Amino acid sequence: MTEAEAARWLQERDNFLILTHTRPDGDTLGSAAALCAGLKKLGKTAWVAPNGGVTATYQGDITPYFAPDGYAFDHIVAVDVASEGLFRPEMEGYKGKVALCIDHHPSNEHYAPHLCLDPTAAACGEIIFRILHHHLHVMDEEIARAVYLAVSTDTGCFVYNNTTPETHRIAGAVMEYGDFAKEINKRCFQTKSRKRIALESRLLSGAVYYHQEQVVIGAVSCADMEAVQAGESDAEELSSLLRLVEGVKAAATLRELSPGKWKLSLRTDADYLNATRTCAALGGGGHAAAAGATLRGSFDEQQAREMVLQAIEGELG
Repeated sequence: MTEAEAARWLQERDNFLILTHTRPDGDTLGSAAALCAGLKKLGKTAWVAPNGGVTATYQGDITPYFAPDGYAFDHIVAVDVASEGLFRPEMEGYKGKVALCIDHHPSNEHYAPHLCLDPTAAACGEIIFRILHHHLHVMDEEIARAVYLAVSTDTGCFVYNNTTPETHRIAGAVMEYGDFAKEINKRCFQTKSRKRIALESRLLSGAVYYHQEQVVIGAVSCADMEAVQAGESDAEELSSLLRLVEGVKAAATLRELSPGKWKLSLRTDADYLNATRTCAALGGGGHAAAAGATLRGSFDEQQAREMVLQAIEGELG
């Protein structure tokens, strides 16, 4: 389904429920908020399904759009959700019921009968912007702010290698609607708690380098989180840290979610290592330069590291 077709599909319907993914980031939340606000501006009824995983960083951006108890919807739209495996437990009942999925992940599993997919988009928010602005002709400061949140966070404030000229054009276009960029940039990119800095120190000090120090694997365990009394907000976007080390072309960050469950985030130079294919070998997916997977089983941190290293070496050949 093209963006124009997705816009027509939305225009012809009403009473929407919008889904975001587990461990929600700025892109899924910003995309959901923008779409919800845009549909409301068109006179339609739309709400976002409450997501219990939203951290303090994004609470103010999304909670005003959460559906009230008893909301009777007719159509479910998922944004930035590549598979039903990314539904949170409270959203399990929506499996098999998503009518439209709007996404930018090449690993999308085509679980919805209607799919608007652009794997060249740096963020799902880019697709949402074009649907709302170019095809439904709706935009205001509220929508623009949500789009900026989505696009800026999925590009690391426009420094990740997924950033394109189109990304900058969209950011520039929405910034014309209000003075919100400074607040979002400060909150999301220029503010760290002391607990976050302590976690970063533990991640860096325990990192192990391979392949002439071009590959690095680091981990943050539940014990690390407890030691510095860190919460979920303190652990957001740790995956970007190891990639900053000079000479590193592939950085894997393991985060222990619970005993026997590790979240892998892989950031790479796509020409050196395809992150999507590497994570696919571990049951995950994503983009060529940024992907992830969840490792489950009765293994410890060292075994988790070895599993990741094997997957990386299997892709490197």
